[in-house]
Amino acid sequence: MDMVEFGKPFGLDKGVINSLNWDLAAQKIMNEIKSDFIYAPHINVIYRWNSRGLAEIVKGELQGGTFLPGQPLTLEVPKSARMRIATRPARSGPNYTRPGSILFPKDRIFYQILADGAIDVISARTDKSRSFSHHIDEDNPEKMFRSTRACWADFQKALKEYAEDDSVNYVIKLDIANFFSSINQHTLVNMLSDAGYPKTFVDRLENVLLTFTTNRSSRGIVQGMFPSDMLGNYYLSPFDRFLNDEGVQSARYVDDVYIFVDSTASADALIRAVAPELRSYDLALNEAKCCIFPKAQLVVEEPDLEQLFQDAIDEVRAQLEDNDFETDYGFQSGWDDDENDGEDREDEGGDASENIVNLELEATKGLFDSLDDFPGHEENIERFCLPLFAKVESDHAVDHVIRHFDDRPSMAQIYCAYLARFINRDDVKAALAVKVSDDRLQDWQRMWVLAALARASAVSDVAEQAAYQSFRDATRHDALRAAAAIYLGRFGDAARRRSLAGEYTRVSEYVQSAIYFISQLAWSGPDKTNAHANWGRRGELNQLITDAFAANRASKKK
Repeated sequence: MDMVEFGKPFGLDKGVINSLNWDLAAQKIMNEIKSDFIYAPHINVIYRWNSRGLAEIVKGELQGGTFLPGQPLTLEVPKSARMRIATRPARSGPNYTRPGSILFPKDRIFYQILADGAIDVISARTDKSRSFSHHIDEDNPEKMFRSTRACWADFQKALKEYAEDDSVNYVIKLDIANFFSSINQHTLVNMLSDAGYPKTFVDRLENVLLTFTTNRSSRGIVQGMFPSDMLGNYYLSPFDRFLNDEGVQSARYVDDVYIFVDSTASADALIRAVAPELRSYDLALNEAKCCIFPKAQLVVEEPDLEQLFQDAIDEVRAQLEDNDFETDYGFQSGWDDDENDGEDREDEGGDASENIVNLELEATKGLFDSLDDFPGHEENIERFCLPLFAKVESDHAVDHVIRHFDDRPSMAQIYCAYLARFINRDDVKAALAVKVSDDRLQDWQRMWVLAALARASAVSDVAEQAAYQSFRDATRHDALRAAAAIYLGRFGDAARRRSLAGEYTRVSEYVQSAIYFISQLAWSGPDKTNAHANWGRRGELNQLITDAFAANRASKKK
């Protein structure tokens, strides 16, 4: 069981397998899938309805020495930063992008298991006075991390505290170029091994990391999931120690580093040492984003905006218990597949959900209405306000979001999560329907548009036709084609269902699983029965989906 060769199946000792907390790993996945880059309700039902069955399959393969990791599903996700068009005056061009990925179920739960085994050694080696992102939540292990909002608040507090030191006059702001894509996997696993991470896990982690990067190189880790967040943050812990050895105070949030020095001469000397230190970890500075500035600028950059944010936070906190407010409002999209699972459920949140719906958000509305007063901060304001507006079903921002949808591609997921709350309004449905066929939008944006439209109570003919074209177009990304299949399967007539069935053998297993999922969720009679008979046990994903539906039915009988 100890031999692990790249590209070949491997196993794990039975005693080790049984010592691992598979239920906790599944709970963590359930908490993180709401912020996944890719809309995949057909995959998520496997975690929601049959995580224990999934774990048993992985445990069986590991015990038998037949576990073989696969490659993730990845598509390009727009970033906020845009390429500059060199005209006079200069104007913004296309958005830069980054890869957004999801792992397939067996790989995802095993990746989480491997990460959980590293939590203690990583926590012990993390200097929490210098590194502020992705702190482990010891009180709520199923969440894995403390809320991003809480970590960010601690980071901002530290920046102010360190800047108030009388010996500090300047701040160096460092940004690392292409951080997650530059991480050296060998260096990372060696760091973990040196810290005491068991060799049996080290070898398997290195194997899956290399597989996840599609075998191209040993550079980079997949982005957008808890294990990668933890490992990426840990990769810079030696740099934190380097700055400590240099005798300077610093504060870091992922790959954004602030260093506090007494003079520009000290900054110059330090930068000469910083660059080669980072290169030893295959990292380089993003020259366009690094700068040195007087410490006063750190504190007074936007005091009025800071006060508006604080007023909004205080307003919500005054109306909720601390545990209810300990969320990531303003930092992630919070997409919830529950509304697409076909379940008739009463309000499961009880008084807490009622409290959220009845929140008074006058200060939050004031913050949102200040958007034009703080150019460059629009997305930060939107990321804070829109999830709150969605929670209380406030349409305060509907017109704004529709108007700016095309202007801010990186906000598509959050925009769609918000507009989905009002998808049965004719103006909202019509505005989104035309975007499914808009070639100016990237596949990632159109995928989330279809996800929002799928929550409507009735079909949009415009969206249905565009979804059909996207589904049939083999040049489109599988993530978009799967979303289109789900939309067509839910709202399409018998002819559309026949079209899905006719194309079934010509699409990838991922898209096939979306067709099968929606056939069991939304179809009835012979169509549903035949789909189950023909597809239910064909392919690994369909088998997992079949087992998930069976587990869900069984749970209702108890």
